[in-house]
Amino acid sequence: MLGWPWLEISRRLMASQWPIFKGRCRLAILLIVPRKETMKSVALPLIALIAFAGYTVSVMLQAEQSLLDFGISLMSRPDTAQVVIDLYLLATLAGIWMYKDARHRGQSGLSVAPYLVVTAFFVSVGPLLYLVVRGLQERKNSGEAAQEA
Repeated sequence: MLGWPWLEISRRLMASQWPIFKGRCRLAILLIVPRKETMKSVALPLIALIAFAGYTVSVMLQAEQSLLDFGISLMSRPDTAQVVIDLYLLATLAGIWMYKDARHRGQSGLSVAPYLVVTAFFVSVGPLLYLVVRGLQERKNSGEAAQEA
C-alpha cells in the first residue's frame, strides 16, 4: 500500500520541543492524520465527492459561459494560467497514482480509464470517485472474506 507521509511528520511534530506542536495542535494533527480505520473507510471521500460534485453542478447550472469558454479565459492570463497548470499537474499525478494503485490491486490499467476521463474535465471528481469505488470494493471483498472464514 502506498504510504501516508503525514504519520511520520505528525509523530515528529508531537515529539518536538516546540510548544506550539504540543497539546494545542494535537487535535489538528489528529484530524489531518488519518487512522487505519479511517483510511479503509469510504466516508470521507464520499462526503467530499458529494459536496464538491453538488457544488460543481450548481455552479455550472448558473454559469453564463460554457466550461470550454471558461477554461480558455483562465488560460488567457498568466496568473490564472499558472493555477490551471498547477491543477492539471496534480491531476496528472493523481492519474498516475490511480493507475499504479489499480495495477497493484490486480486490476487492468483500462479499469482506470473512466476515472481519468472524469479527472480530465472535473479534476478532483475523478480521484474522489476512484477512492469511493475502491473503498466500496474493499468493503465488499472484506465482507466476503469474513463470510468464507
